[in-house]
Amino acid sequence: MSEAPSPHVRRSRRVALIAVVSCVAVAGGIGAWLLLGSDANPGSCEELLKDKRVHEALGGNYKAGLSCSELGTAVRKATVGSTAGQHSLPQAQAMKDVLMAVEDSLETTGGGLDPILRPPLAESLADYAADTDAILGIGDAEYVSNSSYSKPAWEDADGVHMAVPRTSLLRTVRAVSEDPTAYTTLRIAATRHAAEGLAAVERGADGAELTAPPARIARTLGTLDAVAADTRRDLGENQAAQWERDVFEGLTEKTPESPSYSKNPVDHLVDSWRRTLSADGAGNSATALEEQSADMVSAWGKALGLDSTVQNSLREDSLDDSYHARSDALRELE
Repeated sequence: MSEAPSPHVRRSRRVALIAVVSCVAVAGGIGAWLLLGSDANPGSCEELLKDKRVHEALGGNYKAGLSCSELGTAVRKATVGSTAGQHSLPQAQAMKDVLMAVEDSLETTGGGLDPILRPPLAESLADYAADTDAILGIGDAEYVSNSSYSKPAWEDADGVHMAVPRTSLLRTVRAVSEDPTAYTTLRIAATRHAAEGLAAVERGADGAELTAPPARIARTLGTLDAVAADTRRDLGENQAAQWERDVFEGLTEKTPESPSYSKNPVDHLVDSWRRTLSADGAGNSATALEEQSADMVSAWGKALGLDSTVQNSLREDSLDDSYHARSDALRELE
């Protein structure tokens, strides 16, 4: 497993970010993310295009001289199928190969990822929300045993899966999340997967069947909270504030009235949370976002008709689990 970036590497990354922000400010600031998303100053794309694992992953979509934007498109084509969240073994293996190559490129670039590659890589990763949840969340023995670079993607009764080491994936998600749109894409995918996990619990469940799903979503969402906190810290006050606003707007725009839980439990939980975030996050969206798992668990407990004491206990446990997951992930990112 690769070691976390050294303090020297993190300082270098901050210096690079400050330089970019200065250029953006000269240009007027309004088009900051558009400017950062250009094909200029490739870096990690050049490293990836030299990697044989990327050649194999892209297959027929690989050709010499791909631009960074073309590479992102090729990665999506190689890793994402026609049905959301369902993959063939070659697609899952391609995703693993790309992630391994990205991890190595981050070592070379000091943790940086070409801006134009962030959104398409986030879109590909979002389609693997079940896998990323198992890796970044509460943990899964099968994913751990299959996370080494020598282990291929695999298939079982639940479908096709791929795994990489937790720290490797965490660092890649962190690099991708410099772009607020990319982070929003990953957060929405994690939110929907979390809602699916809660909605699978049958009414009348108790014991671990009732408490395990909230703990699982709290660990994953808390880890993503750490990614957001680390991103804001490295961007600096002004750019961090803009990043936070962009994420908040991306998560709350065009939020529909939530359907009833009985009619569509997943959409009910997702849309109920988005409306809660919209209402509570106007003043401090970072704090509101860090209460996501608790807010979703509260909406879920109410929909299931759980006793108020049980609802309160599950909410408090979610807040606690999310906080510890955030703290653990922040230490990994240091």
